[in-house]
Amino acid sequence: MDKGAKQALSQYKYIKRLADVISEAESKKESDLIQQSNQMQTAFSFITGAVFMAAPICIEYRGNLPLEFFMVSVSAITICILVSLVLASVAQWRWKTETFPDIDVLKDAVLDSEDWEVLSTEQGQLAQEVDLMARIQKEKARLNDRRVKLIMASMIFFWMSIGCVVVSFVIAVIMQFGR
Repeated sequence: MDKGAKQALSQYKYIKRLADVISEAESKKESDLIQQSNQMQTAFSFITGAVFMAAPICIEYRGNLPLEFFMVSVSAITICILVSLVLASVAQWRWKTETFPDIDVLKDAVLDSEDWEVLSTEQGQLAQEVDLMARIQKEKARLNDRRVKLIMASMIFFWMSIGCVVVSFVIAVIMQFGR
C-alpha cells in the first residue's frame, strides 16, 4: 500500500470514528428530548388537575366576583395547558425515519455493485459505511430539531397558562377589593 492510500485509509478511519460519535450523540439527544417531553406531560397533567380542583373552591367562595370571570379564566388557562400537553405529546412521536437497509439489500449493493473493486478495499468499505451513517444521522438530526421546536412551543404555552393564572388572580383581587 502506497503512502497516499495509507493516508486516505487513515482519514476514512478517522471519519468513521467521528461518524460513530455523532450518531451516538444524536441518538442520545433523541432519547433525552423524548424523556423531557414525557416529564413535561406529567407536570402539565398535575397543573391541569390543580386548576380543576381549585376552580370549584374558588367559584364557591367567589364573593361578588361574577361566574363568567371564572369561566373565562379557567377556559384560558385550560386551553393553554391543553395545547402545551398536545405539543409535548407530539414531540414524543416516533416518526418514520431513515434506517440502515436490510441485510439482503446491503449484500446486493456490495456484491452487485459496479464499484466492486472499490468496495473490496477497506477504504471503500469505510466510505460506504460513512455514507450510510451520514444519511441516517441527517434524518435523525432533522427529526430532533422538530422535537426541539415542539418542546419550545409547548413550554411557551405552559408559561402562557401560568401567565393566565397570575393575570386572573390579579384581576380577581382588583375586582374583589378595588370596590
